[in-house]
Amino acid sequence: MIGEQSSSASRSTTAARVKRPTWKDPRLALGAVLVVASVVGTVYLVRELNHTTEVYVAGANITLGEELTLQNLRIENVQLGESGTQYLAANPELISEARANTFIGEGEFIPNSSITHNDLGSRRPINIELPADLTPAITPGSFVDVWIAQREKAGSTYGVPEQLASMVEVSARVARAGGLVNQTGTNLELLVEPTHLEPLLQALANESRIIVIYNPAGTQQ
Repeated sequence: MIGEQSSSASRSTTAARVKRPTWKDPRLALGAVLVVASVVGTVYLVRELNHTTEVYVAGANITLGEELTLQNLRIENVQLGESGTQYLAANPELISEARANTFIGEGEFIPNSSITHNDLGSRRPINIELPADLTPAITPGSFVDVWIAQREKAGSTYGVPEQLASMVEVSARVARAGGLVNQTGTNLELLVEPTHLEPLLQALANESRIIVIYNPAGTQQ
């Protein structure tokens, strides 16, 4: 009898141990919460990874003052995350009467800060002819320092160069070839502030020597 009672008590203890948990069991409730949180987090992560934004991209080089149109823009679906609000969304209303207030290179996203619906800024584009061996570092969107060497009154000599302006943005660069004497050269379009506009125009009219020097500090802007 004692043996039977001992065996019965052992079975009762074992049954108690393997008893199925109920919904009232806090461990089961905690496990369910963790599973649900994991599923929700995974769904949110996948949704964010697949979320794209339609933005305008420059379909060609866009210079200062150029109007933004469907001809010089294209639309791309990109994953930009939170930074997407910094770029021009693909909405025709946003480009209505909009112009670039700086150079925008082909294939670049268009920052909202690079367009204006108001009058253009104070800078004005000026074209100058330079030698063909201009450093390749000078490209649209880069910055140069401009120096002027005045032509002497007699002969074809020039005076000591003097700096006219620093950190002048280049908006376009075009190689030039041919002509009556088969000369080659480079045409640069510079965005010039009003204070430098008159002396630069005078230098061009007087056939002074204009020298541009690449300024690498412009890449840090």
